Amino acid sequence: MSVQFNGWEVVDDGASYTGVLLEPSQRPQNRGVYTMYHGTSVASARLIIANGFQQSQRGMLGKGVYVSRDKKKAQCYPLNSSSSNRVVFELRVRVGRVKRIDKDNHPMQFTWHTHGYDTAWVPPKCGMMAVKSGKEEDCVFDPKRVTVVGIADAPDTIRTELQELLAKTSKKSGRGDGDSADVCPLCKRKTQQGAQHIKQQCWKCGQNLCILMSKHFSRSSLCCSGSSAAIFGYQSRMSLQFFGWEVTYDDESPSVELTASQAPKDKGVYTMYHGTSIANARLILASGFQQSQGGMLGKGVYVSRDKKKAERYPLNNSPADRVVLKLHVRVGRVKRIDKDNHPMQYTWSTQGYDTAWVPPNCGMKAVPSGLEEDCVFDPKRVTVVGIAKAPHNVQTELQQLVTKNISHSSTVPGGVVHGATALDVCSLCKRRQQQSPHITTPCWGCGQNICILMSKHVCPVSV
Repeated sequence: MSVQFNGWEVVDDGASYTGVLLEPSQRPQNRGVYTMYHGTSVASARLIIANGFQQSQRGMLGKGVYVSRDKKKAQCYPLNSSSSNRVVFELRVRVGRVKRIDKDNHPMQFTWHTHGYDTAWVPPKCGMMAVKSGKEEDCVFDPKRVTVVGIADAPDTIRTELQELLAKTSKKSGRGDGDSADVCPLCKRKTQQGAQHIKQQCWKCGQNLCILMSKHFSRSSLCCSGSSAAIFGYQSRMSLQFFGWEVTYDDESPSVELTASQAPKDKGVYTMYHGTSIANARLILASGFQQSQGGMLGKGVYVSRDKKKAERYPLNNSPADRVVLKLHVRVGRVKRIDKDNHPMQYTWSTQGYDTAWVPPNCGMKAVPSGLEEDCVFDPKRVTVVGIAKAPHNVQTELQQLVTKNISHSSTVPGGVVHGATALDVCSLCKRRQQQSPHITTPCWGCGQNICILMSKHVCPVSV
């Protein structure tokens, strides 16, 4: 099958190598990787390079690491220090999911992270009294999303020292370029154990390419006049050998069934269960889950992959008042808690984790049953997809409420559409079709009919 091609560009949440420079007034895109700045003292700069950023426990946006795309703002910090004690770091920041905070007393000014956001963004000149300078500001909840990549400004007396410390730390962590012999000259990424990356010429402009380059546009497809016809009107062709693909999303991955003893993987989507009363089941189906304010793992929604455990709850209710909800849970970043008095037993969510996982039979006194348990900090990561168990007199009612909720939201994790007619759903990718049918084509490897929006296809002939 021939493919029309003028180049490519890849954007990811975790592996983008270079940060994008945005003007302070430009809105950041979810999952973007951006160049930002952080101003600090000389002493704090040494600590940050050695140990990484730590969350500020307070501020106009609550907990997090405060940074800015405006270098001039970073140069003003620390506010009460002289210029001889100010250092400005250049950073790469993976913003994740971004919430715009643009007015005083914004309803999410201090709670944005509990609603599933990773970064709060204050645009410039938005009128907030807490930002007297009117300059752009960001607060990143998880320090691991912020990486120091350079010294943007520092006193001459310590600039070299800080750059050497940064180079040494980066090399240890694998972030630095290392020896030039270990770095691909085209994609600028470290090669594995000295093995060279695969290179080939672009089939249109002839430029030498590395297959791991995240961006390339054929130069010969652009006209000096810059006209839209010149940029978009020409398309080159290349035949590709193809044997399938697989795409993994944090938000739409099909739910996976794990045994209780299997460790969940970060960003996985898993089938779990939650036991509750009939009255609470109705509330959950109407308004969604709410955080439990206490528990053996602190705040969050308590769930389990072990259906038998969920069937015991509420502990003091009779079986006639117990309902087990079947869930799809996007676990995000997972922390294993497997002993009493674990140092992160109650603080895992402040350390950048989305879910705490207690494996079965780990010996924790707080789990006398020894059954698997999870606590998910953000209720929006938990979706009810069915009624696993309920008294006969309410089973039909609750199932209808579930179906109604799923119909309103169109899709559940995995793209399976409920509440839509067969004509609304693509028979191949199982996703809702927007006004017109999805584009389908025979696979050029095995001939099977495929939809271009399918998240996975592997040719049988390649096995």
